Amino acid sequence: MQSPALKALLTQDPGLPKPNPTSSYWQSPPHPLSNTQSPSPPGKTDVAIIGSGITGLSVLLTLLDDHPDLTITVLEARSLCSGATGRNGGQLAANAGEEYLHLVEAFGREGTGEIVRFTFENLRRMRELVRRFAVEESQVQELVKVRVFLEERGFERFKRSVEALERDLPDLKGVYTVLDREVLKREYHLDGAGGALLPAGTIWPYRLVTEIFACLVEKYGHRLNIETQTPVTSIVSDTTNPSHPYILHTPRGTLRATQIAHCTNGHAGHLLPGLRGPVYPFKGTMTVQDAGSIMLNRGGDLSWGFHYPVIYDKESRRYAAGLYYLMQNTKTGYFFFGGEDTRIDHCLSSDDSQVEEGSIRHLQEKLPHFLGYDGAEQWRLAGGWSGIMGFSADGLPVVGRAETSMTGRQGEGEYVAAAFNGYGMANCLLAGEALAKIMMGKDSSAWLPKAYGIHETRLKEPLTLDHAIESFELNA
Repeated sequence: MQSPALKALLTQDPGLPKPNPTSSYWQSPPHPLSNTQSPSPPGKTDVAIIGSGITGLSVLLTLLDDHPDLTITVLEARSLCSGATGRNGGQLAANAGEEYLHLVEAFGREGTGEIVRFTFENLRRMRELVRRFAVEESQVQELVKVRVFLEERGFERFKRSVEALERDLPDLKGVYTVLDREVLKREYHLDGAGGALLPAGTIWPYRLVTEIFACLVEKYGHRLNIETQTPVTSIVSDTTNPSHPYILHTPRGTLRATQIAHCTNGHAGHLLPGLRGPVYPFKGTMTVQDAGSIMLNRGGDLSWGFHYPVIYDKESRRYAAGLYYLMQNTKTGYFFFGGEDTRIDHCLSSDDSQVEEGSIRHLQEKLPHFLGYDGAEQWRLAGGWSGIMGFSADGLPVVGRAETSMTGRQGEGEYVAAAFNGYGMANCLLAGEALAKIMMGKDSSAWLPKAYGIHETRLKEPLTLDHAIESFELNA
């Protein structure tokens, strides 16, 4: 029997981003364009992009590069890149190995192969983006990620998953190096049932995105407007104006647009009410912790992930997400550590203006323990914040033209790329590029996974509220 409380959390209106979010360490100091805006928004634009994270930037970059005549307006409710991209874990890593068997069960071998290759290519393209714009401030690092499986059952399933991946995609053989318990302890001083190494990276995402926006303003300022502190409160379809049929309402006035790209991730359901339930916000917690001189700085060669079974207890309403993620800054040695073990209503929330004290304390207690310092005092807290991710009922991004059942409006000029399920850095860049090409009538089916698309089969099942509820209750 479905829980009414869980259903209510999943289907709530995520609303607009809160105007006073918790302070993300990534966003200090703020970029000079942080609060940029025109004296007044333009009266009309060819394309309105709502959201200024990596997805919105990718849509913008693709359209500006490929279509020299388009006028484009980026609308951001708060400061530039203040959402999930500016609040995440800084990890450039895919989750193909641990998710492969699950994905095959849901989407078949061919569909799963498309997803795996897409995520690896997205990570390659992220590095290419850093080189193209020469953003040294992004502090991108090439390194090895060590995934630690804390329980035997999860480690055994992971090994079967990697075996299946290498059998089905032989060119990826050797990407994962499986480590048994003894090697994990001896070579990496980590406790667990087992682990694995894979090529990965870390990055300062806010600096990358804001600096590229600055480059685009300098080059394309004659046809690009960036309007921060300009939330889109509602959208009206006006079919009497075929050239600019959409009216976007903001506190600073209205804007007419020919097409709209919704790049608001966990907040997508606010302007696309038909997505509430199939897509929902999920609040994550991040900390920056200073261990002082007791730990070597491994930020140039290692990042970490700690895996355990997902837990959802209906009685206590506890939800533990099954993953902690960790990187170390190469310059300061500070640890960036995140993960969730809290009440379900704290997780299924779009409010990043607060972070639960218990969540911060939990991360402070966990980190020394994972790195072999049981009994040590809590390390100095240099920062703690929350951020809103977008999750979907079937665990995959949603990319394509928004159906009228999602928008509640007439017209076929609204598009969405959202629900990156905690792996935005492995999906957002190419998802945004694909969305831009779809908007311009180009075919992206050769490289955008079919399972990411918006089509009748997916909308009937598995991208449904019932499936979202079931995914939680399976862990109860």
